Amino acid sequence: MDAHIEIKHMPKMYLAYVTCIGPQNLERSYEKLIQWATSLGLMGIHTKPVTMYHDSFKDTEYHKVWMSACLMLKEPVNTEGEIKMKSIDSGKYIVGRYEIGMDEFAKSWTELFGWMNDQGYRKADKEPFEIYYNNFKEHPEQKAIIDLCIPIQ
Repeated sequence: MDAHIEIKHMPKMYLAYVTCIGPQNLERSYEKLIQWATSLGLMGIHTKPVTMYHDSFKDTEYHKVWMSACLMLKEPVNTEGEIKMKSIDSGKYIVGRYEIGMDEFAKSWTELFGWMNDQGYRKADKEPFEIYYNNFKEHPEQKAIIDLCIPIQ
């Protein structure tokens, strides 16, 4: 499992999102979000899926972790119902680019947090997230190409 890890200044991001409890509900949340975005013509090359974690898997039972399925948009839009809009301020992040299978996410996050500690960085009081660059179901090896992003002080 190779990763390219760097410190990056991430720009302000606009995220349309649906929250859910547990990874078992994440795909359904993305389906709702993508259906909504498609109906408004918001899906395009610059629209990236993002999963934001509000709880830690270390501190919360797997099926109870609070998370958000998000779509990164160019600008804020009006939302309704369970689809909400928020912005994430620009800031400094540890960004690890990975190409991993679905069973390698936990190990990759552990590796990235370990790298953070080894390098002497401290996590900022913001949520970590994943930015997806492909549909793993369409990858020949069923792998996700992602950035794991940890906000740092």
